[in-house]
Amino acid sequence: MYICICQAIRDREVDAAARAGARRPADVFRACGKAPQCGGCAADMRRRIEATTAAERALDPSAALQAAD
Repeated sequence: MYICICQAIRDREVDAAARAGARRPADVFRACGKAPQCGGCAADMRRRIEATTAAERALDPSAALQAAD
């Protein structure tokens, strides 16, 4: 599913960027080598980043401790 229509960024790309450390939409765009355009995707992208990072923490609780350091 597309999260950003303007730049054709899919949910799996947002997930990969979040797993690699992206915490804001700007980080996702940078990871994808693209620039934001209209901003309409920002809220959806933030929710997707949050969901992905929460799922990662659930799978590896020690990651939450490392992120707090």
